[in-house]
Amino acid sequence: MTSTSLHPTQPLGPEALTLLTDRLPAPGDPAGPPAVPNNGQPMTLAEVIDHESMAYRAWGTPAGDFLARQMERLAQLVRWTGASTPEDHDARMEVWDDELREQWYERGYQDGVDAGRQDAARVRFEERY
Repeated sequence: MTSTSLHPTQPLGPEALTLLTDRLPAPGDPAGPPAVPNNGQPMTLAEVIDHESMAYRAWGTPAGDFLARQMERLAQLVRWTGASTPEDHDARMEVWDDELREQWYERGYQDGVDAGRQDAARVRFEERY
């Protein structure tokens, strides 16, 4: 065995650490690789959340079921937004929330305009008679 080969019982030397750090993303780097389970199959953010919901459901308690349902809802939202990172999901949900807020404002404004016109028409009708 050479001094640069990696063996689980030997500490890593400086050369090995350099090689490892070149392959790993920087802390907090959202462009890093997706989570990979032991079987080597990549997992999406939604799949990671689904896996966590199964763990909560396995508790077999009302609290575990509650948490599992919330995680399942989150997984649905992540799939709906198509997000691959938590930050991406948060940003997409913020855009969606802003759009909904704008739609509700416009609907309320239009309802107010319509109600005002009806009141004005009613008052003019009553003044005639």
